[in-house]
Amino acid sequence: MSFKNLGLLMLIALSLSLHSKEGRLGKEPNNYSYANLGIAFSYSEGDNLGLYASIPLPGPLYVTVSRTAYDTNVRRLDNEEASFEKSVTDARLGAHIGIGDLLNSISVGSVSLNFDNFVDIYIEGGMRSFSFDTKFDNDKSFGNVVLGTRYGDANHWEGKLYLDFSKEVLDSDAYVDYFCTGNQPDEFCLNEDLAVRFSDHMDIKLGMDVAYNVNNFFGIVLNFKTSEYQDSELGLSFQLQL
Repeated sequence: MSFKNLGLLMLIALSLSLHSKEGRLGKEPNNYSYANLGIAFSYSEGDNLGLYASIPLPGPLYVTVSRTAYDTNVRRLDNEEASFEKSVTDARLGAHIGIGDLLNSISVGSVSLNFDNFVDIYIEGGMRSFSFDTKFDNDKSFGNVVLGTRYGDANHWEGKLYLDFSKEVLDSDAYVDYFCTGNQPDEFCLNEDLAVRFSDHMDIKLGMDVAYNVNNFFGIVLNFKTSEYQDSELGLSFQLQL
C-alpha cells in the first residue's frame, strides 16, 4: 500500500472518531479557533514545506495567509543550497458562522427555528500567487475562493472539509533561450529553461483536515488534498493556536 493511500485511510479513520470527552480543554465543542500560526510538511510530486497563519478580526471575520515551497530539496541538502520548483502564496479574507445561527436567522412564517451550532461554515476570498525558480518570468496571480465546514469537538478531535477554487499549473515545457549579452559565441548563449502554462479553467481542490488539539495552545493536523491538475497531497502540520 502506498504512503498516500495509507495516509488517506488514517484520515478517514480519525474523522470517524471525532468524539471525545466534552470540555476536556474547557471549551464549548463548537468553539473552533481561527487564530493560529503553523508549519506544514507535505508530499505530492516531491517534498513541500510551508508556513501559515490565521488572524481573527472583529465579529466573524479573519485573515489567513500562507506560503508553501513545492518540490524542495530539504531532505537532501547536505552541502547544497536550499531550492524549490515553485512557491505558492495565499492571502484571503474569511468569514465563519455556526450552522445553527445561520438556519435560525431564516424566518419561516411564525415558526421559530432552534438548531444547534454543530458545525461551522466558512468562506474565504483573496489571491493566490505563483512564483517559480526559473530565469524566465513565469510568476502569476489569480483569484482564490475557499468554501468549507468545520466539525467535531474543539476540546479534542476536530475536522475540516473544504473546496478550493483557483487556477493551477497545467504543465511546464522546456525551451531554449537564445538571448545573449556581450560578444560570446552562440554556443555559449544557449540557456534551457521552463515556460509554465496555467489551466484555462478553475481547478477545484477537495481538501480534508483532521486536527488533534493537544491543549489550548498547540495542535497537530493531518491534511489530505486532491486536485484535477496536480498530484494528491498528503501533509502533517504543527500549529500554535488560541
